[in-house]
This record gives sequence, C-alpha cells and structure tokens, in this order.
Amino acid sequence: MKEVLQKIRPTTEERQRVNQVVEKCTHKLQDRITKKGLEVEVSLQGSIAKDTWISGDNNIDMFLIFSHKYTKEQLKKYGLKIGILSEYEIAYAEHPYVRNFLQGYEIDVVPAYQFKEGIRSSVDRTPLHTEYVKTHLKDKDQVRLLKKFTRSIGVYGSDLKVQGFSGYLCELLVIKYGTFLTVLKAASSWKLGECLFLEQLPEKEFTEPFIFIDPVDKERNVAAVVSLENFAKFIYHSREYLKNPQPVYFFREPEHYTRVKGTALYRIDFTVDVIDDILFPQLRKTRDYLVRMLETHGFCVFNTAVYDSGILLELSVFELPPFKKHVGPPIYEEEHCDRFLEKHKTIRIQNDRIYAVVKRKYVRAEDLLQGLLNKRQGFGKDLMKAKAVLTLVSKDADILTYD
Repeated sequence: MKEVLQKIRPTTEERQRVNQVVEKCTHKLQDRITKKGLEVEVSLQGSIAKDTWISGDNNIDMFLIFSHKYTKEQLKKYGLKIGILSEYEIAYAEHPYVRNFLQGYEIDVVPAYQFKEGIRSSVDRTPLHTEYVKTHLKDKDQVRLLKKFTRSIGVYGSDLKVQGFSGYLCELLVIKYGTFLTVLKAASSWKLGECLFLEQLPEKEFTEPFIFIDPVDKERNVAAVVSLENFAKFIYHSREYLKNPQPVYFFREPEHYTRVKGTALYRIDFTVDVIDDILFPQLRKTRDYLVRMLETHGFCVFNTAVYDSGILLELSVFELPPFKKHVGPPIYEEEHCDRFLEKHKTIRIQNDRIYAVVKRKYVRAEDLLQGLLNKRQGFGKDLMKAKAVLTLVSKDADILTYD
C-alpha cells in the first residue's frame, strides 16, 4: 500500500499549485459578487475541499451559494455571468454551470442554493456532502486507494456514460468500513440489492442493484447510477485483488474491446451533437433494441458495448442458413394444428409436434442491421435522424467501451 500511496497522494508542490489557483479564482468570483451587490457565498467543494483527491487530478469545484431570495432564473443568470473565469464551456447538471479551463485545471463554477434553508436541487446537497465527509472521514488515504482502484477497473464515475462509483460513494464506503481492504472484503460477499446505510434504516424502498442511503438525505440512493454490470465488476475485482494484492492492480490501462476469435463484430457509428448524459442512455436503448431484433431473427449475440460515438455488436456468425425450423403445436391440439396448416402448406412431424421449414427473411446479419437502421424504430430520440454508418470490423476494435 505504501508504494501505491506514494504515487497517488498529492505532492506538496501539487497542493501549493492547487491552493494558488483556488485562491485566485475565489478572489475573482468574490470581486464580481461584491460589484454586483449580490448575496452569494463562494465555497470550495468536491474532493479538493475534502482532501480526498488523487495526484494528477485537475478538477476543482467552486460553488456559488445563493440566498433563497433569488429565483431559479436569477440563480442561472447570475451563476453564468459570474462564473466565467477564462476559456470556458457551458456544462449542464440540474441547471447550467460554467466549466473553466485555467492553468491546466478544469474549474467548475456551480450555482446552488443555501442548503440550510432546504434542498431545492440536487447540487444543493453538495455542501452537505462535503461537511459530512470532513466530519466523519478518519483516513483520507483509504479513499484515495479506493478511488484509484475503481478507476483502474473502469467503474469510477457517476455520469450516465460510465454508470459507476462516484467520489462521494467511495468516501461513504470508507467511512462505513474503515479501510480500503475492509471495503473490498465486504464487497466480496455483496448480493443483488445490497443496501448500506450510516445513519438510519431507510423507509423508502429502492430497486437499484446497489443501494447506499445518503446520510444527509434518506430519500436518496447515492449508488443509484451504478449499473448492474459495474456492480458485478466491483465485486469480482474485489475478490481477485484480495487473492493476489499487487500494486499493479491500481495502474492498469483502460481495457479496449476484445472480440472472441471467429465471431462477427459490427460497429455502428452515429454522428450526433448531444452531451454524454443524453447520448449514452440513448445508445443503450438503441443497442438493446437491436439485440432483441437480432435474436428474434435467430442470431446469437455474444456481447455488446457502447462507446463515444456508437455501438458494438458481436455475433456468433455473419450469416445463417437460408431455412429455419418453425415448430408448431402438439398433434393433439387439432384447432391449433389447422391454423398452423393454413399458414404452412407443407409440414413435418417430429415426435408429437408438427413443424414447417420456412425461408428466413434475413440470412445476413448485415442486411438485418442495415434494414433496422433504415427504419429507425426503437432508437433513442436523437439517434432517429442522426447519420449512421454500419461497418464489419475485421480485427479487434481499438475502442474504449462501456457496458
């Protein structure tokens, strides 16, 4: 652990540089607030404020805490005006905020309401989260280890692209279990629907694969975004690490898609301009529809994945035989047999069931997929009209994918 911590714990130089940038941004923001005569507090949040960040991290979260006397429209308007510090882009959570790019850092300036007067939006909880972690977390290095571990196995990130573990969830897990290793030991025996809590038993019923009740809001599941596959990956890798706890586990490169030898791998690339939190749910919806249609037509889908611009579909074969066996009812069901005979003039009998040999509508998977792309039924909203290119991949796809 010492070897890993030496590499992931921020250096003195990094801390000094971050502090200088935070001080500079705070001064700029406060100066603008004063000039406009607004009742707004500048507050450092996130992993920097909680000191659970990892060496090399370049994200800084600055919050503009507004009084409740301001409307949501005013919060949005002033938040965007005040928040521009340098080269920037507008990002979106429950409402827009400014993402600045300054001195090698991404500095998010996020407007929120004073949490003491009641939570109005999801970001209003953030100061509560920061205060809770700062009060209850005993060993920040244990969080660093857990964050690095989840990044290494590809399950870190609470956005809809990754559907993984947030930094706050990692912090709560360490608060609950004490150390990185005890988190992994506990995870090794987690079950579907595992429900964890710190303060009190939840009254509300949750249906997600993994549940961790937010200690500052018992109605909220901090792990709600964690996908079933990422939950399973964390359990699996926890067990594997405990069998052979080597430092290399923390520094694995992101895995690119690897196909099974001899399978048919197709990729569909979409040209669409929407943010990831909108795009990825639509890619997954479209992927699931394509899989259903492929299986309906007799194709065996080995594996699938989504990536930044599209979908991967790995099938057992490129094409099927031109004819298929269509099984009918048992011979004893005369009425059903008669209806089957109306549709199929030539039938055969195997054991006590009748069946027909029928011609497939689609023999080649490529033809079926192209037909589905032409019709665009069951696709995500923004993918309905987006340009799409279907390609048969001859080798492994050199693509970083998500479940």
